[in-house]
Amino acid sequence: MIGRRLPIRLRAALAAALTAALAFTAGAWWLRHEVYASKMGDIRNRARASLDVIEQRYKYGYGSGQVLFETPYTWVIVDPAGRFVEGDPDLKPFVPAPLYGLSERPGPTVPIEQDLHLGAVADGARAGSKELADQDFRVVTSAFHGPGLLDGRASAPVETLTLHILVTPEEAEEAVATVDQVLYVGLPAAVLLVALIVWTTASRALRPVEVIQQRLRTITSRDLSLRVPVPPRHDEIARLAATTNDTLDRLEQAAEQQRRFTADASHELRTPLASLRADLEVALHYPDRTNWPEVIRGTLGDAERLERLIEDLLLLADLDNRTPSTAHPVDLGALARKAAAQARRHASVSVSMSVQVDCPVGEGVTVHGDARQLERLLRNLLDNAVRHARGRVQVTVSAPAGTALVDVRDDGPGIPAEHRERIFERFTRLDASRNRTSGGTGLGLAIAREIAHNHHGTLTLGETPPAAGARFVAALPLQEGRAPRSSTPHEES
Repeated sequence: MIGRRLPIRLRAALAAALTAALAFTAGAWWLRHEVYASKMGDIRNRARASLDVIEQRYKYGYGSGQVLFETPYTWVIVDPAGRFVEGDPDLKPFVPAPLYGLSERPGPTVPIEQDLHLGAVADGARAGSKELADQDFRVVTSAFHGPGLLDGRASAPVETLTLHILVTPEEAEEAVATVDQVLYVGLPAAVLLVALIVWTTASRALRPVEVIQQRLRTITSRDLSLRVPVPPRHDEIARLAATTNDTLDRLEQAAEQQRRFTADASHELRTPLASLRADLEVALHYPDRTNWPEVIRGTLGDAERLERLIEDLLLLADLDNRTPSTAHPVDLGALARKAAAQARRHASVSVSMSVQVDCPVGEGVTVHGDARQLERLLRNLLDNAVRHARGRVQVTVSAPAGTALVDVRDDGPGIPAEHRERIFERFTRLDASRNRTSGGTGLGLAIAREIAHNHHGTLTLGETPPAAGARFVAALPLQEGRAPRSSTPHEES
């Protein structure tokens, strides 16, 4: 919980410091080991090189009682019986045991190396030998032929003597101590430097985020025109800023659409209400001269228009909120025939000229969705076609390439190319034939497209020859696992 409360830059610096500490510690341990091993190897190599020198000096200068030559090593020569022959006097108390009790005996030419721990010095030994007691050594041992001892004196008979050189780790430990002094200071400094670099880098990287945060605080629902600055670098923060601006663009468009929708809806509601109130006020002001049945029929028509408009607004609100609807297998051909029959009855009542509505549709084009919404989509498309047709409307349903297509055509004046998308906007009317007196509110095509989108489909204005009317094509996914038994081929213009 505490880690979650820390700033990101501090968490990054701590994580980097911990990682660096572990890595540097492992590296320091490896370096110490390599320095120690290298130094000890160098010491052992020099000790091996000293074997021949000591052997030769002994052969030609034995019994002189003088130091054979200066050497930094502690060495001793013993005879086959393990008696002290020549060497460092401090080793005499350790001969023949434990020095001569090494596990392996050297060959005549090949030296060997063994580890040795010198135990306590026997009582009465000289003080100098106590400096070697209870210490670990690396012993380099070699055998050679030379004069031995006879009754404690150097003798001429040649014997196989053994030379032991004791290699102490003091020089290697001094080298490691020097490395340790550097590491004790350098390792914490390196960890601190890494943490500081990560802190600085994270701070510089997060600076644009703070600028974006400050700018977002100034953006309110009343003014969505402000945008966050996009850093010049093409990194994750720049992409975040660009995505934020895209989101703000969509929010501004949605807010603007909502404001227009509210204004248009208020205007559409006010018009029939104003007409209704005017008719009632006139009738009440002149009750004796009012044709009350006619007034009631007019007010009833206005009330029906209000009811249809409110239902359209509620349906749009549900579609905008993506309210889950009941989804079942729906026979799109049966719905098209039903909608075509309703359109024929509507055309015979509300349209002055005769309009023929044809529905040459087959069986078995099945989609998965809400039957009421899909019926509303078909009804809106057919009502729009009947309103603009000169004499004929045709609706066909087909299923090419695994997609259900609903094609609604009319032989009216058509729609200009510059209004191909505008007709799907809410409360849009293109000409005088679609005015408030004819019953259109400009929501039919908008609702139809929203229903198509809600069913993972599309609704577009298809291509038609000039002055050949309008053609609307709704594409919906077929129900999975259901292929149409038969269908009418989709007519191409």
